[in-house]
Amino acid sequence: MADYLDVYARFDPPFEKFDRSFLGSEFPQELTAVSRIWFACGYGQGIASYLNFFILRDFIVTHDTAYPPRFRSFRSMAASFYHTDLFIRAVTDSGLKPTGGISSAAIRDRLKSIMARHQRINIPLWMMTYFGFSLVEMVEKQVGPLTDEQKRLHLAYMTKVYRIMGLSFSERRDWMEQFSRMIERAHASTSPNLEKHTRNILVLGEMVGVSSGYDSISANLPEKTREIFRELYPRVRLGWAQRSAARVLGRFLVPRAVGRPREAMPVEE
Repeated sequence: MADYLDVYARFDPPFEKFDRSFLGSEFPQELTAVSRIWFACGYGQGIASYLNFFILRDFIVTHDTAYPPRFRSFRSMAASFYHTDLFIRAVTDSGLKPTGGISSAAIRDRLKSIMARHQRINIPLWMMTYFGFSLVEMVEKQVGPLTDEQKRLHLAYMTKVYRIMGLSFSERRDWMEQFSRMIERAHASTSPNLEKHTRNILVLGEMVGVSSGYDSISANLPEKTREIFRELYPRVRLGWAQRSAARVLGRFLVPRAVGRPREAMPVEE
């Protein structure tokens, strides 16, 4: 049986140097599809993607060891979530201001700077590729059902995003799914900070309007991490008072990066 790194080796490599021809003739349609999908998704996929990351033991242990401040407290986790959301909204042209997505040099430079930060703390590239595709899958679950054509355009665009960023990625959804399921089978497990991280992300979810109920969260998780979450949930479940307080405080304390739906347009540079 192939190892997930063998599957990863099949993916298209990063773009060595950007050329506008890489965007391709379907880019306007891809950008439109992606922008509409991400405008429609809310924050459920973001909360689930963070939780999924926490349940993959080697992922979170590697990250907590390499850069402890990111998830040390609720405040630092909330800041991380907001900046990740800012990034993905800019990339998908679903934020407060139009960006043109990856047709914009400013957005491409932003991708490279994020990559440089992860390289400084030695996060394995295959982990970053996995996290990127988990966002693709979870937003599709959150918004669904999507047509095959919408999913094709979505993956085509996000493949360009991550290859510009400096990661190997693929438009072959079957390869990406095989890679992801193999990783989840290998790495889904508990870790020392899992309960703390999970409780914090559930509180943050309530603050941005995402129910912390088991059914709401687990619907977006892949099978193997969902199994761990099922066992964990009774120990991290938020009470009614916690949920209500989080909802009220979230209206005043948590900034939102998502904008109002509009037609996305490529930038001509």
